[in-house]
Amino acid sequence: MRKVPAAIGFSVAFFACSPVFGAIPSAPDDVVGISIGTDLMVDTRFGDAGYTVVNYNDDEGTWDEAVRVTAADDGGFWLLGFHRTDIANDRAAISKLDADGVLDASYGVGGKLLAPTGVSLINDAILADGRFYVAGIHYLDTPGLGIFGVACIQLDGTPCPGFGDGGTGTATIALNQPGFNSGATRILYRDGMLYAIGNTDPGGGAGNSSAIAIARLDATTGALDATFGDGSGPLPGTEIFDPDLYPAGFDFAYAAAFASNGDVLVGGAAQNNDNSGSDGYVLAFDPASGALDPAFGTGGYAWFSFHTGVHFDQVSVRAFHVRDDGRIIVAGDANHDDEFFNTLTNVLLASLEPDGTPTAGFGVDGVSSINVGLNTETLDMAVRANGDLVVSMASNGILPNPYTSDMLQSIAQFDASGNGPTATVSIEYPSMVTPGGRPTSLLVDSRDRILVAGFRLWDYDFPVPDSDHSVTRLMRDTIFTDGFGP
Repeated sequence: MRKVPAAIGFSVAFFACSPVFGAIPSAPDDVVGISIGTDLMVDTRFGDAGYTVVNYNDDEGTWDEAVRVTAADDGGFWLLGFHRTDIANDRAAISKLDADGVLDASYGVGGKLLAPTGVSLINDAILADGRFYVAGIHYLDTPGLGIFGVACIQLDGTPCPGFGDGGTGTATIALNQPGFNSGATRILYRDGMLYAIGNTDPGGGAGNSSAIAIARLDATTGALDATFGDGSGPLPGTEIFDPDLYPAGFDFAYAAAFASNGDVLVGGAAQNNDNSGSDGYVLAFDPASGALDPAFGTGGYAWFSFHTGVHFDQVSVRAFHVRDDGRIIVAGDANHDDEFFNTLTNVLLASLEPDGTPTAGFGVDGVSSINVGLNTETLDMAVRANGDLVVSMASNGILPNPYTSDMLQSIAQFDASGNGPTATVSIEYPSMVTPGGRPTSLLVDSRDRILVAGFRLWDYDFPVPDSDHSVTRLMRDTIFTDGFGP
């Protein structure tokens, strides 16, 4: 049996300390979720009663996940992700949808296509200058050692001519010493250059550490820019940042964006004590040279930590939004252990001025740690026209709902000062095993609606789950000033 439409359940989700909302709207039987508050309502006019599922293969054991939703020039949008049939052989999975979530039959085959690449595990994908770029890990052997992999794909799914190793369409970059691993987690594009951002084991000792790794590539050829970097990387055109808060610690890069002054921002987590706790960070570096910006934060870094005094904290930066005024909005995780070694999973929200100093009036000293759900993992953030912050999370439920073993697509909204949540929703999909999935990417469309992309789990076939790309549209339940509904 395979992907037969089923009755769709819903979750009623809200935060115990959030403002009192008006009457809870009733949920139609075919709605994938329901909000408390009126700002994250499932738009039932989108796709099939609020959502679209893109299936790339009817066989079991295919892990399909959208890692990015991005706007298309015609008012529709692209879903970019991967199709995985084993642990080391991803194909880029690309679909084109119109503004209302209907697959564009003029693109590919029925609105979708698969493109082979040399990237074994795809972590990120972007559309830039009329091309798709994907980044992740290229395995040298399977399973085994991996290095950076960046692929360029034309809109028709063919490799970009002249790009990568021998014109194959994929550039592989060893940002590690021989015998150690590296891999890209994010990719950025600006002015004809690519910035592949990820992690590397710098080698030495037992090889049980990691640092932040950067490569700058020509977007046309995939060649490393030898003018970039200070020699800290193993190849010209690369750069290694190692905060080294703790010797042989693990430093990870999860988020990347361009600052208002052109700097490249990288966010993640830096281990700070005995393999147990971590601080979140944002670093800023010059895009031309790779040098840390000494005018940002302290020596190029802004740090986030919560010293609760009980055991340890695990703080990480997972997403950015740079406002028009240059302010940097940060979202991530703030996990705290209580006296009984229970992990309290909170959402981290923060605001930095363009120079990396905390924003006055946002949270406490520019930072908020907010308990909104159970086992939450922040994945992305979007900012609406009025400044509201929308955060996507994988979770086991939004408070005060009881724990569920299902991994749900949970969304929470906060005001521009980091207060809230003001609205929440947990999205559920028809499934053979669980109504959940992961909400990996958010996009605010031209009418202030939120597109939530990721995957819905359909079945599970070890070791590869059977999942599909998914996208849902959320809207405000209000009337626009022009007199038209959202």
